[in-house]
Amino acid sequence: MRRLRRLAAEPSYARRLASQRLTDDDRRAIQAEIARLGHPPLISVLLPVYNSNPAWLRACLDSVLAQLYPHWELCVADDASTLGEVRAIVQDYADREPRIKVVFRPINGHVAATTNSALTLATGDYVAFLDHDDLLTEDALYRVATLLDSHRDADMIYSDEDRIDARGRPLHPVLKPGWSPDLLRAHNYINHLTVIRSELVQRAGGLREGFEGAQDHDLLLRASETTTAARIHHIPHVLYHWRKHGAALGNDPATRAAVAAAS
Repeated sequence: MRRLRRLAAEPSYARRLASQRLTDDDRRAIQAEIARLGHPPLISVLLPVYNSNPAWLRACLDSVLAQLYPHWELCVADDASTLGEVRAIVQDYADREPRIKVVFRPINGHVAATTNSALTLATGDYVAFLDHDDLLTEDALYRVATLLDSHRDADMIYSDEDRIDARGRPLHPVLKPGWSPDLLRAHNYINHLTVIRSELVQRAGGLREGFEGAQDHDLLLRASETTTAARIHHIPHVLYHWRKHGAALGNDPATRAAVAAAS
């Protein structure tokens, strides 16, 4: 079984990342390719938020607005945040961008319930999952869309990712192997970015409450059992920046206790 390739945090990765940044010529070429797509899918990005760091939330929202691929909708569900600034930020972005839909939950229900609330807003052919302190690369949805254009029966897509620190500086990439049900059963090697056909997510019943901290893994296991290996695709590019910080879900004591109680 191939291991995930995890490079150490070192300046060489930051330099390599900087050297691979898109140029204006790259962006024009991508936009021309998007215009030639035969069946550009609508991708619904699901974003649960709760008492988000305001700067990180704005950066997250801006990363969606910066997508070179235009056929997306951002479905935001606020989990009864007690920080008024969070609601104000989300509402401000929704007021300025018609592709952003928002629901404000009256009662806190944690991440699975909140993601399901975002799912109720989704009308896209596929749903993508984004955390409120993370970032998409500007070519993320473009690369997903081009794969879907050439593999129209695709049900699940996942990409490579990297870790960034609290200030947004790159730490190391996580480069993943191809589809392996055995590896997924052992642990969630897919993580981010994950895009799933909406029908599969609906058929699976969305995310299951009570699985906080493992809700994504649980959904991937259930959704993958309803399709075939030929319909699951890996994009070997870093399309997602996962912010590593002390307030991340997996580092929260309450979340760890909830996961332990559910197991």
